[in-house]
Amino acid sequence: MEKTAPKSEPKQQSKQENKPAEKTAPKSEADKKQRKPTEEELTAILKEDNLEFDESIEIDDINNMAVGKNGLLIKYIGTTEVVTIPDSIVTIGKYAFRGNESAKKIIMSDSVKTVDKFAFAHCTHLEEIVFSKNLETIGDNAFLKCTHLGEVNFPDSLRSLGKGAFGRCSSIRKVIFPSKIKRISDLCFFACRNLNRVIISNPVEVIGNAAFSECYGLKKIVISDSVTTIGESAFAWCRNLEEVTIPPTVKAVGSWAFYACQNLIDITLSLKTKDIRDDAFSGCDSVVNVIITEMEDPNAPIEAFKKGNKMIIRILKQINRKKAERYAREHNISTFFL
Repeated sequence: MEKTAPKSEPKQQSKQENKPAEKTAPKSEADKKQRKPTEEELTAILKEDNLEFDESIEIDDINNMAVGKNGLLIKYIGTTEVVTIPDSIVTIGKYAFRGNESAKKIIMSDSVKTVDKFAFAHCTHLEEIVFSKNLETIGDNAFLKCTHLGEVNFPDSLRSLGKGAFGRCSSIRKVIFPSKIKRISDLCFFACRNLNRVIISNPVEVIGNAAFSECYGLKKIVISDSVTTIGESAFAWCRNLEEVTIPPTVKAVGSWAFYACQNLIDITLSLKTKDIRDDAFSGCDSVVNVIITEMEDPNAPIEAFKKGNKMIIRILKQINRKKAERYAREHNISTFFL
């Protein structure tokens, strides 16, 4: 909501009403710059984020930043739309930009290695961010609810993404993970409602709980054969997801992993994925095809077909008992155990 200027109070009549106004000197360029906050004002600003003022904090007048030891950006106190993080900064501290309503573009110098938790949370006008080429860590909820952030291009240096790092960033459309990420943390991209393309590449091993839940725009996902675990609710409520291929390297699919993916039609997986929780595909009412990769080989042993049919029936049973019974009858399988 845009702030409106407060209404001025009505002028009071005075005996000196006709007295000529005093002339004021024109403001210099220095005066036009944002005024440096006093220690008391800075203390109050930091207190809003449960941060404490200490004597080591310095004010960078040029970049409008409160800076601590070892290249720590403690708080941005400016109002510009394009913010450049200078090369003196190594860590963007927790809450450093939280709730900022003016910044639309952030340009990080390549000196930055860490973005701490909640650093840019609720920056609802932030549209673009240019990451440091040496960035290694993005902390928990670092970009939570940056609702206008449209694209994220991660540097190859990135090693860690925290919980909820980009949760509720409803304008992000595409995510490609860099080559050093091994774990997609819990809630990492939850409720990114316009996200429609996800490439989970090697060496990602774990897709965390609810990592992509409520990503309504997601239609297809590419999961690398480096992945071993798909967590609880990882893709729950991805209601436009149409197909999913789970590679044979995946050992476990958690509870509600694909819950309520209402438009999911094709599921492809392997007999090697043994730990599939009983409600992993619950609510996926549109599923038509459950494909077991081993059964695609006409020369596969009979045992592979028996195990494959049991797996198909078990998954269909999660979705709709009648579908499971129909499949069993069509393949001359006893329905006694259903």
